[in-house]
Amino acid sequence: MVPKAGSILITTCTLLLSACAAAAPAPGSAPQPPAPTTAPSVASPAVAASPVAVTSPSPQTNPAVEAALAAAATRLGVARADLRVERVEAREWPDASLGCPQQGVLYAQVLTSGYLVVLSGGGKQLEYHTDERSKVVLCQER
Repeated sequence: MVPKAGSILITTCTLLLSACAAAAPAPGSAPQPPAPTTAPSVASPAVAASPVAVTSPSPQTNPAVEAALAAAATRLGVARADLRVERVEAREWPDASLGCPQQGVLYAQVLTSGYLVVLSGGGKQLEYHTDERSKVVLCQER
């Protein structure tokens, strides 16, 4: 019985080793490059926010645009219906300041996806920068 048990153990070990050897690259062979991904490229933190294709639904159903509209209506003292969405561009902001840092405020140094939203109403044009949800920052008023 002992020779048979030893034979089974040797056979099992041989099969396991050969399976591992088949999965590992051969010594001296060049490593295979990683498979290409379809993830969007992001801008380097040293690069200004870059426009990318808007992948959200229409501006009227985008929560970031809705937040910008609410902020603009309050700021200008007009009804939301009196505001017009001039432009919406998806952006990758270089940090949590959303491209509009305030002096003396520290911001998380992480790429932040969001939108540049330009609204007009009440004789003014407002440029808001947003994250993907509801954080909005007024950057320019003309």
